[in-house]
Amino acid sequence: MKSLSSVRSRLPLVAQCGLILVGLVALYAAPPASGTMLLVPLTREARAELVPMAVANGARLVAAGPWAGSFLVDGQRDQLARPLLGKGVIALSARAGGCGAAAG
Repeated sequence: MKSLSSVRSRLPLVAQCGLILVGLVALYAAPPASGTMLLVPLTREARAELVPMAVANGARLVAAGPWAGSFLVDGQRDQLARPLLGKGVIALSARAGGCGAAAG
């Protein structure tokens, strides 16, 4: 049985590895400053308001997203993220959801 001190000595390493993984995922999923991004509604109300609100904030609809109610849009992150987040919609990088043109 391992002693408590050996477990405690490994805790900082485990915490650092966890922070690195969370940071990498956040960087991968962060929407671009401008361009194509995926808008994902988190509630039913957000799903109903997503398209009108995105267009009102300067987004151009590109296609339906891979998840129910999500949309690919072309726009400016600064114009979209804050108003949509307040309504329950998150903006993600289009590549995070497997969106975009097929590789080939």
